[in-house]
Amino acid sequence: MASVAWKSARRMRWLGGRLIFISYRRNDCADVTGRIHDRLVQRFGERRIIKDVASIPLGVDFRDYIEKVVPACSVLLSIIGPGWLDGPSEEGAPPLADPQDMVRLELISAFESDIRVIPVLVGGARMPSPQVLPERLRKLAYRHGMEVRGDPDFHRDVDRLISDL
Repeated sequence: MASVAWKSARRMRWLGGRLIFISYRRNDCADVTGRIHDRLVQRFGERRIIKDVASIPLGVDFRDYIEKVVPACSVLLSIIGPGWLDGPSEEGAPPLADPQDMVRLELISAFESDIRVIPVLVGGARMPSPQVLPERLRKLAYRHGMEVRGDPDFHRDVDRLISDL
């Protein structure tokens, strides 16, 4: 299965390495992330935007996919909503404490690959302080990010994000 993910990552590198990976929590901010995704696809094309279930081939171990694909990207957008840090998890612990948490795996892969990570705050969320993040994710607290507000400011904010990408 890892070979499928690797082939996908090689194909994406062939596109020029200008890939954008969208990292987010579905139970936190799926609606606004979908709107941001649609705008990015409109500007950069569907093949350059990677967003969870729509991009991961069926039957592929998501951990292998993340490990191979995130480093092939030029930027990871970390969409942070109000429940991103301590939202509900199946085990009751904060999601980032789980070593198998998808968001955690995506961010660690991005930091280890030294790709650009842009925090995008939505829904009135605030940047998490380094003290509340697991040690391997503390770099996130020092990344310059931006807020994407709801209407009527949504399109203006996403235009600013797009111009920076």
